[in-house]
Amino acid sequence: MHSETIAFGGPLAGLVVGAAILVGSLFLSGLSVVSVIGGAIGLLAIAVLALAVARSPADATVELEEREDEESRLARGAK
Repeated sequence: MHSETIAFGGPLAGLVVGAAILVGSLFLSGLSVVSVIGGAIGLLAIAVLALAVARSPADATVELEEREDEESRLARGAK
């Protein structure tokens, strides 16, 4: 479980950092080397996130059970 958290959390943090560098650099100095580096960090994070999704186990699904009673479909207090 912890390895999956790191595998998905790391690239998401990288994506946030890359986007912050890109947007901040564009507002402060326009298109510069720093904004290109921020974009590259973001693209690299997207690639690593796609790799983590491809390597995640395919059988990690949740099965839902159908409820039998009709009352459970109504909102509480909506009778």
